[in-house]
Amino acid sequence: MLAALTACCAWPVHAQVSGSVGVVSDYRYRGYSLSDGNPAVQASIAHDWSRGAYAGVFATSTDYAGDTGAQLIPYAGYARRDKQGRSWDFGVRYSHFTTDSEASYFEAHVGVAFRRAAFRVHYAPDYFGQVSNWYLEADGSLPIGERMRWLWHAGVARSGESTERTYSYSPPTYPPPNYAARYAAYVPVETSDDRTRLDLRTGVALTTRLCDVQLTWQHVDGDDRTAYAAPYDSRDRAGWVLGCVHRW
Repeated sequence: MLAALTACCAWPVHAQVSGSVGVVSDYRYRGYSLSDGNPAVQASIAHDWSRGAYAGVFATSTDYAGDTGAQLIPYAGYARRDKQGRSWDFGVRYSHFTTDSEASYFEAHVGVAFRRAAFRVHYAPDYFGQVSNWYLEADGSLPIGERMRWLWHAGVARSGESTERTYSYSPPTYPPPNYAARYAAYVPVETSDDRTRLDLRTGVALTTRLCDVQLTWQHVDGDDRTAYAAPYDSRDRAGWVLGCVHRW
């Protein structure tokens, strides 16, 4: 994911291979933790061709609803810089969960990047194996001195009508047993019509010889009763994330 964004923001002149490996204190995917608030190990590798095509794969450990596994995201796309210096980008990716293949899904995106900010629109027809989903995101950074940057992100998710079944237990249990899409947490029987989610992230990044260190605060906002915009856990609303990622 990080490599794809890099391709979007800077179209390479020569073909090149890049990669990363690191650890984060909590793996938050569009605002929600997919590591149950625990540390996650991550890695990526990408190839950028001189004419603008790119491809790669991102991998991270996951721990959600009692299942420990991994999320693998192979992706491919095309990025090109115009005469005004803007980088235009479109591509596809596939999110695969090793512990639950029914939660895996395809997603396509288009985007444009400027010097300090990038904007993308994503669409998944079967998001986490449940609903169609649009996701609009904006990311940016500003330098603070020679080695430090201020980071910001805002994302809005809008889901289609849910066709998934709901669960009711007496007493309630969490998560529901044998629930195929474990990466979409317990869906309450009483749901609202709210199908929109907002996630925010802000923090700082420091470049060191060992790695890029990031400390960010992440927050997600949405109706507590909604069954849309999976993954969802009404108890998981915000948190600090510390990361150290080495890139080459």
